[in-house]
Amino acid sequence: MRPFHVRGTDRAIMTVKINYDGDLFFTASQDGGINCWLTETGERLGNYKASGAVKTLDLTDNSELLVSGSLEGSVDFFQINGGKSLGKLTADMRKAKWVEFSYGDENLIIVYQPMTSTINYETRIIKVQEILDKIKLRQTQDVLEITDTLVTPDKFKTTQASWGYLNQSIVMASTEGELLLLSYPQKEEIRRVQVHDGEIKQFAFAKDFSILATAANDGCKIFDPATLQLLRYFKYEVPMNAVAISPLFNNEKNPKPHLIVAGGIPARETARTKFQGFDIHICNVIYEEEVGKLLNPNQIGPINALAFFPDGKGFITGEEGGYSRVYKFDQTYWENDLFK
Repeated sequence: MRPFHVRGTDRAIMTVKINYDGDLFFTASQDGGINCWLTETGERLGNYKASGAVKTLDLTDNSELLVSGSLEGSVDFFQINGGKSLGKLTADMRKAKWVEFSYGDENLIIVYQPMTSTINYETRIIKVQEILDKIKLRQTQDVLEITDTLVTPDKFKTTQASWGYLNQSIVMASTEGELLLLSYPQKEEIRRVQVHDGEIKQFAFAKDFSILATAANDGCKIFDPATLQLLRYFKYEVPMNAVAISPLFNNEKNPKPHLIVAGGIPARETARTKFQGFDIHICNVIYEEEVGKLLNPNQIGPINALAFFPDGKGFITGEEGGYSRVYKFDQTYWENDLFK
């Protein structure tokens, strides 16, 4: 399996998103640039300029709207076709750590991380159309007045907040290794569990919400999303930054109970050690075993983002140095018993 790579910047790629149809993918970096690429060929179709270093982005299912969150606190809205900027939200002394559309694209979660210790972490939910209408009327000073602030426990330092099955719940992860399950729209705490020793870098649901996988410094863990009960644990010696679960996880015709997880020693520390850990690990969740490992010999830093194609036939990485690599599974993956 030989990937091809794309590069639209020399700064680290922090996030990768593939659209619902799988024909386009988007990369965002620390220089504020967001690039749109053709999945099949890697041709760059265009770019969008956010208000600051981009940490997170998301797309609507119809591929009409793109939203990004920056480390300067801005949340930017773009029209995907044509690249027009529709406006932005701003938050004083906070970084926009995570953005995510609800299923149906009616609401948007925004996770804000404070820039100083005197300000609390905030997770907000906004009505997408209301915000766009306000921005269109240039009433930006009123935008935050119509937001719905989640009630989270004191001192819960959120890194990610994602919608559960049918938008009936929200799962939140923290810098201190906790998972929090909230009902929605009631916003009542259902369960709170300590699952990692340190920050949860990212978590992801299976397409059918049957499992939830986390990536952290001590490895990758699998949970039941309804109870947050631990099901599986893949332990690694280097930090894991990103995880993605195959869309074919519970496919009736050709199930692939796999996830991919990756990370590596931070770029600033790579000169101190020979063991860098930039591998991409392919894991069978059912048998709790690693079934494959990929390493590009030209890779210069850790992997920060992973995204599966909607059809499960490959995936894309986001890496240091501005690289994103597009992997497509060859026949071995589909025919070898090792990957079943």
